[in-house]
Amino acid sequence: MSHIEVVYQASCPETDPEALAEAIAREQSLEILPELIPADIARDFLGQVIDVRQLDARRWSLTIAYPDHLASAQLGQLLHLLYGNVSFYPRIRLVDLKLPDSLLDQFPGPLGGIPAVRSHVGIDDRALLLSVLKPRGSTPEFLAELAFRFASGGGDILKDDQNLVESDLRAFKTRVQACAEAVDRAAQASGRRCLYLPHVAGSGSHLQRQLDAVRRMELAGVVFCPWVMGLELTATAARQHELMWLAHPAMAGALTQPGETGIAPELIFGTLSRLAGADLVIYPGCGGRISTGGAKTAEHIHHALLIEQARHRASLPCSGGGKTLSDLASIQARHGRDCAIVVGGDLLRHGPAIPEQVRQAIKGLAELNTEQTGLSR
Repeated sequence: MSHIEVVYQASCPETDPEALAEAIAREQSLEILPELIPADIARDFLGQVIDVRQLDARRWSLTIAYPDHLASAQLGQLLHLLYGNVSFYPRIRLVDLKLPDSLLDQFPGPLGGIPAVRSHVGIDDRALLLSVLKPRGSTPEFLAELAFRFASGGGDILKDDQNLVESDLRAFKTRVQACAEAVDRAAQASGRRCLYLPHVAGSGSHLQRQLDAVRRMELAGVVFCPWVMGLELTATAARQHELMWLAHPAMAGALTQPGETGIAPELIFGTLSRLAGADLVIYPGCGGRISTGGAKTAEHIHHALLIEQARHRASLPCSGGGKTLSDLASIQARHGRDCAIVVGGDLLRHGPAIPEQVRQAIKGLAELNTEQTGLSR
């Protein structure tokens, strides 16, 4: 039997750490009094404590192994198994996770991942520039003009802001079609392809009709907010429509803020997002308007998205959270070429000069990559 190995961090435990670990193992796997668990069910379904270690005067590391079939090959059930009821326990944080290949193989991972993104934009040798269409309330014509300016300057990836949401399907189609056509016109003029990802939200038939419309427009992918809509819902919807998707971090801050509870950012933005099939993952990098942890946290997220993981393609890490054009060089220098850097408002404020700003930004990324390549030889 294969197992999922999970590490929790307990801060200032109110009970004996060994007893706490046993309680968590039982709570997450069977949620029943120990005397009511038949021996055969305990053997096949009960979580097992495999290590309890004191880290310092306040913190303990609790490692528990769960039979992999408890995940039921479902992302939602995996999340429930890892942190469902124990999320109510005081000062328990999920900090590490090892998934067996037997479980990894049950999830397809990214549809195209980094190879497909790079193939679409035709760029292999540098970090990518990603920008955002906003604000909500703008006319389709205004947003399309922003899209044209970014793409005509040679911008790599363009996504809708997560606040661009329509309850009316016709309004959604009008806006997305206008932006998609603008990106196509720019490609004809510049000779460069820009990957445009419209934001898709909602549920049920409304969600399906939006995705059908995106497919009919022959766009390559979409933006989802998986921590709002549900990780399993977004993963399934994208795969059914054969679309790449970008995972936006909205709401994930409630889970990942540094502290004694929640889930480590590298699991939310890294392991779990990639497992769900996100081809691109935006996370709030260090610095900027919004951040999650420091430089070390960002490195851990990149590692989780890029390392070899069964048959899964690597997902593209996208450093966001209010980055500026002046941040581009330092971020590429820190993370290398396999990342995208999100610059929204700081680029949009240049108005008619957006194309030139994009050209200069991309030139700088290319030159820095050449310098890094030369130094590594």
